[in-house]
Amino acid sequence: MKTLEFVPAGRQHVSEIGRICYEAFKDVHEGHGFLLDFPTIDFAQQAVGMLVEREDCYGVVAIHDGQPVGSNFLYTGDPVAGVGPISVDRSCQGQGVGRGLMQNVMAHARRNNFERVRLFQDAFNVSSMSLYASLGFEVKEVAALMQGAPASETDDSVRLVTESDLPSIEELSRRIYKSSRRNEVAAAVRYSFAALLREQQGRITGYLIPGLFGHGVAETEEDALALIGESARRLPAPLARFFCPLSEASLFRRALKAQCRVIKLMNYMVTGPYEPPVGVWMPSVLI
Repeated sequence: MKTLEFVPAGRQHVSEIGRICYEAFKDVHEGHGFLLDFPTIDFAQQAVGMLVEREDCYGVVAIHDGQPVGSNFLYTGDPVAGVGPISVDRSCQGQGVGRGLMQNVMAHARRNNFERVRLFQDAFNVSSMSLYASLGFEVKEVAALMQGAPASETDDSVRLVTESDLPSIEELSRRIYKSSRRNEVAAAVRYSFAALLREQQGRITGYLIPGLFGHGVAETEEDALALIGESARRLPAPLARFFCPLSEASLFRRALKAQCRVIKLMNYMVTGPYEPPVGVWMPSVLI
């Protein structure tokens, strides 16, 4: 597409790129019979608006003839950068806008010395798979986006994360995830997401930020299942979702037995060095 310009995402773009995000995701998900990631335009606008406001996110908007036609974001708050959500106006798809948006954020990652970049790709979307693969991304895991099932009763070992918990959260994420996620958890606390942890005998054994933009790690499957069940008990269903890597076969089976259900499968794709997590982990669309 000629006369395509890329500009930093700003507040003035939020309404339009939120609409584009909603409609683009709606089209591809409904076309394949899947639940929507962004159930309403308002929800999509709130999501991209939050990303635009965050200092640890780089946002870019594609402009054609003076109008936004797409956007993309790069999370830069921790040592591993995460891409998304990327969306392109339905009238401009297949014309190189998505590739341009991806090249823009990858160039930003290189300029800022992010050697490791991650993203999640909908397994049913063969077009985006081809794009990401052509840009050097490789599939390392397949994960199920799952709907959590509420615990039958309150679990007193699960509570909200506070600022004072962040050193322990960082130690846990480094040990299991092989990378610090401290700033991502701190942002969740700051923006009032329901970041939960499990504490036993004064020691934190796992944490979970539920939802599409969340993640978690745990020392045992019991810790992970307690966090999943309590998050689903506390939150509305659309917010009580989590990713389960299919390589975590035992956790996956136990989650299904606990009445959690699969919404869709997504590919965890990476560029740069990759060291698989050790322990129980639940990734996010960020990294």
